[in-house]
Amino acid sequence: MTGGCIEKGTDCWDNGAKFTADLLINVGTIDAANGLMAVKKLIFEDKKLTMKQLKQALAVNFEGYEEIQRMCLDAPKHGNDEDEMNNFVRQCYDVVYEAYYKAGRNYCGKKSKPEAYSNSLHNLFGAVMGALPTGRGAGRALTDGSVSAMPGTDKNGPTALVNSAAKALDTVRFNSNHFNMKFHPAALEGTRGTRNLLALIKTYMDQGGSHIQFNVVSSKTLKDAQLHPEKYKDLVVRVAGFSAYFTRLDPGVQNEIIKRTELTFN
Repeated sequence: MTGGCIEKGTDCWDNGAKFTADLLINVGTIDAANGLMAVKKLIFEDKKLTMKQLKQALAVNFEGYEEIQRMCLDAPKHGNDEDEMNNFVRQCYDVVYEAYYKAGRNYCGKKSKPEAYSNSLHNLFGAVMGALPTGRGAGRALTDGSVSAMPGTDKNGPTALVNSAAKALDTVRFNSNHFNMKFHPAALEGTRGTRNLLALIKTYMDQGGSHIQFNVVSSKTLKDAQLHPEKYKDLVVRVAGFSAYFTRLDPGVQNEIIKRTELTFN
């Protein structure tokens, strides 16, 4: 399906395609920003911890260091439309962008824009990664998408979340980005719910947002689907750039979707 390969008899990854695919899938930048902000606040500014104490807690996955984990979880997080955090996330994406172009051209001698999305790699990478200064425990999924919030840490509502997402990266610099939101079905019921959702999407796009996707399902329903998959064979969810039958997903992916913040309109 990639033009040029059949004519040349050459694979697309061996310069056979007329238009070469050159991808850098950027995963974990929100986790990096949240973690670095926790270090900045807890160690260098508020001086509640030392670097040694934090490293000790991370090395043992916060076991016996539950108070340090709580402090890490309570540190500022992306998704609450706080100016300092928004600017910090943008700075982290700028560093990624600059590092990508400093690395030179790809194996085909070309260079395209970097991508910012995760598909389901945030689950794979998280499974082999230790604890983070975000308060996330070892082996757990990283934050989905590229401008989504770490599950449970966006506490100021959906408008604050879309404002943060719009400010997180420069969509002109990056080819793509992924932004996931999960709503309780009751939040979108009726004409009022529809208008609220349309207004939210417009707010995001007016600020330069380029991609947004939704799950409209309660965490209670998803948990029941884990226990009784035979009752939910047609339940489709949005993961991060693709949709899938919920009951066929890896348990780690299922748990990550369940933990995403269940949003409502106040």
